[in-house]
Amino acid sequence: MKKILIPTDFSDNAADALDYTLHLMKGQKVHLHILNVVQSAAVPAEVPIDTSELLRVEMNSARESLKALEVFCKQFYGDDENAKVKVTTNVEVGGVGYQIKQEAERVEADLVIMGTQGTNHSFSEKVFGTISTSAIDDAPCPVILIPKNYKFKNIDNVIFATNLNHEDPYELWRATEIIKPHIGRVRCLYVTKDKTDADKKELKQFAKYMVEHSPSVQTIFNVEESQNIEQKISQYAENYDAEMIIMHRSKKTFWERIFSSRHTKKMATWIHVPLMVLNNKS
Repeated sequence: MKKILIPTDFSDNAADALDYTLHLMKGQKVHLHILNVVQSAAVPAEVPIDTSELLRVEMNSARESLKALEVFCKQFYGDDENAKVKVTTNVEVGGVGYQIKQEAERVEADLVIMGTQGTNHSFSEKVFGTISTSAIDDAPCPVILIPKNYKFKNIDNVIFATNLNHEDPYELWRATEIIKPHIGRVRCLYVTKDKTDADKKELKQFAKYMVEHSPSVQTIFNVEESQNIEQKISQYAENYDAEMIIMHRSKKTFWERIFSSRHTKKMATWIHVPLMVLNNKS
């Protein structure tokens, strides 16, 4: 049974992520665990208000909202599938990123699915900024980020962005296992800033290795030249009507280039399909 952690702040974007999860996991044995994190309200010291009471009210309100989401999930699947689906909820207090990490570890989540824009934060602030960066950095499992207003589509065409890491064939297999049975064609994409790379023997050998060891029925390896890596990935995904972009997050050059601070806002603007982040702590 797959265990999916779904953080929510009850925003429209969080609802998009939940809806995506329900469709992605339809027909499978799955444990959906929905988490809301209540952050302590900053009340000026001179204001005579019991902050503990405010916190209690906020937590009770969150629990009621989570109950409604639990009922919604069970109604979505219906009687025929409810036996396969377990839905649990929890409310925690503290920092969002830290609590997501802690909850993922506590429930032994196989996957975190979350929206990329909250109620009061821009995309870059919510996903790559101070609130959620730690959740993505420290997540003990893969994370799928769902863009605002994105509706689920059958995953028949996936983009796997590679920087020629030797572990990429395994990471591609790991990704396809997560989203099964929603997998069709895989397009492995390497973006280079130097067009002469495409003629190198090592690159051709790596491309051959990726294709031969791919878990997909059809795998294509393409090399694109661009000075703007993240824009090229997004354009490539759009050109081929991809339903997901997959990135293996290692401590290597590719991820540093993608997630350096100067690229974050561009990434937020250009990516319009779900992004799966495969963490690798080694």
